[in-house]
Amino acid sequence: MKSYCHIYGQLGQTGDRQPAINQLYPPEAFYHAGKGGRVLDVTQPPFNAKGDGVTDDTRALTAALRFVRDNYEILQGDDYSLCAQKHNRNWVVYLPAGEYLVSDTVSQGWPALAMNILQGWSHCEYFPVASPEHERQLYEQPARPPLLHGNAKTPAANDNDGCYLRGQYNEARIYDENNWNIRIIGQSRDKTIIRLKDNASGFDAGADKVLLAFYLLQRGSNVNLGNYCENLTLDTGRGNPGAIGLKWNSSNWGGIRNVAIRSGDGAGRAGLVTDANNATGYHRDLRITGFETGIEIAAGRETMVTLEYATLSGQRKTAIRLGNARAGGGGDNLSARKLLVENAPVVLRAGRAGQAILLESELRSAAEQAVALEVEPDGFLLARDLRIRGYRAAVRRHGVIAVGAGDIAEYATAAAVAPDGAPPLRLPVKDTPLVLPETDLAQWANVDDFGAVGDGIADDTAAIQRAMASGKPVVWFPRANYVVNGTVDIPASVREVTALFGAIHRSVAAEFDGPALFRVAEPSAEPLLIRQAMSAGGVFVDHAADRTLVLEDLYVIFNHGRSYAGKDGMLFPSGAAQDTEIWRLYRNTRPEGAPKELFANSCIGFSSDNSAGTLALENVRVWARMVNTEHLPAALYSFRRSDVWIFGFKSENSDTLLKATDGSRVEVLGGSFLCFNEHQGPVIDSRDSAVAAVFLLWHWALAHATIWRHRRGDRTAELPPQSFIALAQVDAAVLQVQAGEVHV
Repeated sequence: MKSYCHIYGQLGQTGDRQPAINQLYPPEAFYHAGKGGRVLDVTQPPFNAKGDGVTDDTRALTAALRFVRDNYEILQGDDYSLCAQKHNRNWVVYLPAGEYLVSDTVSQGWPALAMNILQGWSHCEYFPVASPEHERQLYEQPARPPLLHGNAKTPAANDNDGCYLRGQYNEARIYDENNWNIRIIGQSRDKTIIRLKDNASGFDAGADKVLLAFYLLQRGSNVNLGNYCENLTLDTGRGNPGAIGLKWNSSNWGGIRNVAIRSGDGAGRAGLVTDANNATGYHRDLRITGFETGIEIAAGRETMVTLEYATLSGQRKTAIRLGNARAGGGGDNLSARKLLVENAPVVLRAGRAGQAILLESELRSAAEQAVALEVEPDGFLLARDLRIRGYRAAVRRHGVIAVGAGDIAEYATAAAVAPDGAPPLRLPVKDTPLVLPETDLAQWANVDDFGAVGDGIADDTAAIQRAMASGKPVVWFPRANYVVNGTVDIPASVREVTALFGAIHRSVAAEFDGPALFRVAEPSAEPLLIRQAMSAGGVFVDHAADRTLVLEDLYVIFNHGRSYAGKDGMLFPSGAAQDTEIWRLYRNTRPEGAPKELFANSCIGFSSDNSAGTLALENVRVWARMVNTEHLPAALYSFRRSDVWIFGFKSENSDTLLKATDGSRVEVLGGSFLCFNEHQGPVIDSRDSAVAAVFLLWHWALAHATIWRHRRGDRTAELPPQSFIALAQVDAAVLQVQAGEVHV
C-alpha cells in the first residue's frame, strides 16, 4: 500500500501522560482489618516489608505474592476444567508509598505450581515444580506430534518450529502454570518504587534475570489470568547488565498501567518481557528508560496486547521487538497508539508472526539512524499517522527499503482486500475518560455498611441500592462474592463502582433476557466508571440514561463455563442463574434517540449475539480497547446502527467473529482469532455497513469456508480463504479487509 501524501489531523500528545494517581483504599478494604477485605498491605503482618530504601524487602514482597497463590482454592480431579477458578478470594497486593529495596527476583517463588490435563480438558491435576531444572526434565519429546484439541488436521508440530516440545496440548506433562489473579497495585508511581540493589548477585551480563516476575515456568498459561501491575516504578539499579525489569503475562484479560521501568545506568537486557503464553491485556501510560530492548513480546498462542501512551527512550538496540514466539503457535499481536520513542536504533522489529499496528506516534532520534521500522519475513505492519525524524528510512521490509525518510500517513506491508476499492475507514478515535481515584476515603460507600452480607448466597440487591443512594461518588465491595437478583440503579451522583476484583452474580433466574444486574439510571455530563469485577447469570449492565459509560477490567464468565458456574460452591458459593441465553457485559436498553457513548477496556463478554441475531448492540458509539468474547453459537461481536472502533481483541472458535448491519461502521485494528474446529463462516458478515478490519486468524488449516460476506441491498460479495496469503512459518494468516459499496 502506498503512503498517503500527508499526516491526517494532528498527533496531539504522544507518550506517557504520567497521570496523577494516588491510589488509596478505606481501612475496611484490607485483609488485616478482619472485615472481609481482600487488599494485602505488604507492610503489614505477616509480610512486614519496610519500604525504607535500606532494608532488603525481597522476602517480604515474595511472601505477599506467595500468599495469593497459596490461598486460592484450586479445583482438580474429575469434572474440573482448566478454565474453572473458584472466586472466593481475589486478592490485591498493595504497596504503599515507599522504596522497596530488593536483591533478587520478586515472584510467587519456587516451587511453582503447574497443572496438566493428560486425562482430558475436564480432569485437572496440579503438582509442584521444584526448580527450572526440574521443569526442563519434565519436557520430553512425544512419540508423535501432538494434535490441537485432538484434531488430526492441526498437528502442533506446525506451530513455530516445533516449540510444542516445551509442553503443549493434551500430551504435555506441564500444560499451564497456576499464576492467575496476581494484582500488584502501588499507591503512586512516583512514590512507590521497587529497586534492585546495585551490582546484585546473579544479574550479570547474559543472565536474563528479572526484577518482578508474574510467571516462573516456560509454559505460561491460557487460563483466565486477570494479572495486573499498576502505579509502580521498577528500577533495576546500577551494575546489573543482565537485568529484566518486568516479566508479565495474562490470558484473556489483564494489563500494565501507570508504570515506569528504568535502568539506573542504562544497562540491562530488557524493560518489559512477555515470552510465555499468553499475553493478553490493555497497557497504558508506560515509561521505559534504558535497556538493550524496551519491550519484547514473544509469547505466541493467543497473544494480543493493546498499548497506548508510552514513552520509550535510550534503548541500545530496539525499542519494541515483536514476534518469533518462544511458546509456540499463534502469533504476537500489538496494537499501539500515541507512542513517543526517542533515540532507539530501531523503533520496532516485527518478526515471525508478529502483527504490529502503530498509530498516531512520534519516532525521533538525535543521532541519525538507518531504519525506524523493520519487518522480517512473516511479520506484518500497519502504520498510520507517524511523525518520524532522524532515520534515513521509515520502513525496511525483508531487507529492502519500503518507505523512505519522513513521516508516514498510511502504510501496510500488504494491501487490504477491498472488493469495492474503498479507502481506509478511519473512524474518529476518542481517548477513554480518565477517572482518577477518589482520595477522600469518606466519599467511598461500603456496601456492607448498608446491610450487604457478601457471602455469595444472600441477595444483596437492596443493600447495594442503599449504598448507591448515599450520595457518595464511589461505591465499593470489600468481600469476594455478592448476589444481585434484582437490578441496582446507578444514580448520577455515583462516579465510580468497583468490586476490587470481586464477583457479583445473579443466582435466581429472571425472565429470558431479563433486566441487568446494574442499570445506568440517570443522565449526567460526568462519565461513569465501572471496573474490577467478575459476573455471571445475565447481563451485567443496562445503559438506559444518557451518560458516557466506561467499563474496565470486567470479566463476564464465558458461556462455555456455564456448567461450572451453575453449580453451588464451584466458581461461586451459589450457582449462577441459567435462564439467560448468553451472559453479556452490556446492553443499550434505549436505542432510540442519540447514540450512547461506551468505552470498554480489558473486558470479557463484550457484544455477543445469539443465533437469531436479536442481541446486537444497537445505536452505540463504542471505543473498545482489548476486548474478548468466545465460544458462542453466533457472532462474537455484533452491531446494529452503530459506530465501533476496536483496538485489539482476542477470541476463539465460532462461525462468525464480527457482524455489522443497518448502517454500522466498524473498524477493527488488531486481534487474534483462534479456531480449532471447522466452520463455514463467514468470519465477517456485513449488511449495508462499512467494515475495515485487520487481525490474525490462526490454525489456518481449519480456515472458514467463507472469510467475508459483504451485502448491500440485493448485491453480495464473498471472499474465500484463497483471497488471502497465509504466513509461511506459522499455521495462520493476516486478514485485512475494507469495504463501503459492493460491486460484483
